[in-house]
Amino acid sequence: MWKQLPHCCLLVLSVFLCAQAQTEKVTVVLKGERPLVVDEVSESSDGYWYKRGNITTCIDRERVVRVEYPKPPEAESAAPAPLEGNGKWKLADARKIQDFFSARFKKPLPTSAFGQSDLHTRWGLDHRNGIDVGLHPDSVEGRALIEFLRRESIPFLAFRGPIPGVATGPHIHIGNRSPRVSGR
Repeated sequence: MWKQLPHCCLLVLSVFLCAQAQTEKVTVVLKGERPLVVDEVSESSDGYWYKRGNITTCIDRERVVRVEYPKPPEAESAAPAPLEGNGKWKLADARKIQDFFSARFKKPLPTSAFGQSDLHTRWGLDHRNGIDVGLHPDSVEGRALIEFLRRESIPFLAFRGPIPGVATGPHIHIGNRSPRVSGR
């Protein structure tokens, strides 16, 4: 019995380490099917591309209900998500970010607003010097972009979900906060 104890300890340790590795996984919830637990997910016009190990697969957009990203640890979520800018950002510097993203991910930066948009105008926000990027801040691509922005001291705000009158959903706003236009 005592001879098998090291093997049991090794088994328990393996199970623990596998459970720890699972916490960084992304879950793709599918219509009428079991959810997929994957290493990373990215959205394209073709659908959702997901990666398990070294295999990448595309799944039709219609089959996906939602993508669930891992929650950050409590200590990390207690810290403020946005890095406030120091005024060094201007929209003309956007090429630096676009070049980083396309070099790293071999695709263009998924920009949802470049400068002022109709929505920002309706909400009374001065977004002339901002870029909105359609990435969830907890996704692989979102985390890499945020790391780059921090390293380059580029101001940003990260939104994990909608905030009425501020954000329609998860995205990364690059630039200083968009001030409210007077009279609103």
